[in-house]
Amino acid sequence: MRILLFLLVLPLCSLAQTAVKSPGVNANFSINGAVTGLPDSTMVFLTHPGNKQILATDYVKNGKFKLFGNVETPDIYHLSFIGYKDVREVFLDKNKLTVSGSVKDLTRLKFTGPGTQNDYQLYQTRFDPIKTKLNNLVSKINQTAAGPSRDTMIQAFEKSKQAVLTLVDAFVKEKPASPVSPFIIYITSPVSSDISELERRYNMLKPEGKSGFYANEVLKMIEASKVGSVGTMAPDFVQADTANNPIALSSFKGKYVLVDFWASWCGPCRMENPAVVNAYNAFKDKNFTILGVSLDQNRDKWLQAIKVDNLKWHHVSDLKYWQNAAAQLYHISGIPANMLLDPTGKIIARNLRGEQLYSTLQQILN
Repeated sequence: MRILLFLLVLPLCSLAQTAVKSPGVNANFSINGAVTGLPDSTMVFLTHPGNKQILATDYVKNGKFKLFGNVETPDIYHLSFIGYKDVREVFLDKNKLTVSGSVKDLTRLKFTGPGTQNDYQLYQTRFDPIKTKLNNLVSKINQTAAGPSRDTMIQAFEKSKQAVLTLVDAFVKEKPASPVSPFIIYITSPVSSDISELERRYNMLKPEGKSGFYANEVLKMIEASKVGSVGTMAPDFVQADTANNPIALSSFKGKYVLVDFWASWCGPCRMENPAVVNAYNAFKDKNFTILGVSLDQNRDKWLQAIKVDNLKWHHVSDLKYWQNAAAQLYHISGIPANMLLDPTGKIIARNLRGEQLYSTLQQILN
C-alpha cells in the first residue's frame, strides 16, 4: 500500500524522457514570470525531473524573469529558484505562459495562459483531496494491528480506490484530447489490475491524446498484457536446441504447434508428459508437432528427462531457469504451461491438459 500511495501522490514525471534542445531562435514556449520578493540576480531554471537536464534559465531583475526554449511533446517540468528548496510543477507545452506570486510560497505560484497547464491544475484540484485522504488512510492502516478496526479501514481504502477510478473516467471523458488525460491514466494504473479497463480508458482518448510519453507507456502496458493471449499472433523467439543449434518458433509456421513449457525438476510437468506423448504420437502425422521449452538450469538433467520420458520432438532452452527468455516473453509464471498455435502462428488455445489436449487436437486435426 505504501507503494500505491507513493505513485498517487507523486506524479510519475521522473519516468518521462522528453528530449531537450537548445532554444535557439525558434523557441516554441515561453514563461514570463513576476514573483515578488525575489532578490535581483536569483537564478531561475526549468528542469526535467527525469533526466535532470536544464531546459531554460534566466536571472531575476526587479522580480521579473523570462524563460523560453523548445519542448518536443507536453511534459512535466520543475520551475526552481537558486537558494530556495520549493519547486513548482508545470505541464509545459508549445505555448506562452505567465507565472506570478510571492517568494513566501513558491509552491502556490499561479500560471495563466493557454495550454495543458490549465488541465494539469484542474487535475490537481480534483485529485489532490482524494490523494491526501488515501495517504492518511494508508498511514493509519500501517500503524494499526490486524483486527476488525484495520479491516474496516482497508474496506474504506478499497472504496476510495474506486473513487479515484471514477474521477479518472470523468476527466478523460471531459478532456479526451488533452495530454494530461493519458498522464492521469498512467499514474493511476496501479490502482486497478484490470487491463481491459485500462484499455477502455485509453480508447476514450482522441487521436491527439494518444501521442506523447504517457500515452505510449499506457499502450505498452496494454500490448504487454496481450502477449501470449488466445487470438493473438505468437511473438517469435529463438533458443538453442539439444545440439546447440538455434531454433526459431517461426520456423514451425505451416504446422499446428504445441509450445510446451516444462522442466526436468517440475514434478507436475513430468506427470503430464505421458499425456503429451500420447497426443504427439496420435497426431504427429497430421500437420502437428511440439516445441518443448525447458526452464532447466542443468543441461544434463534436461537431456536425461527428455530421454527417460520419451519426448521425441524438438526441444529448446537457454538454461536460465525462471529467467528463460521465452517464458519471460509469454509471462509464464507456473509450469506446466502450453499454448497451441495454428499454421499462421496464431494462438488458438492455452494450457491444454490430459484428455483436453487430446480432444482439442482431435477436433481440429480430424
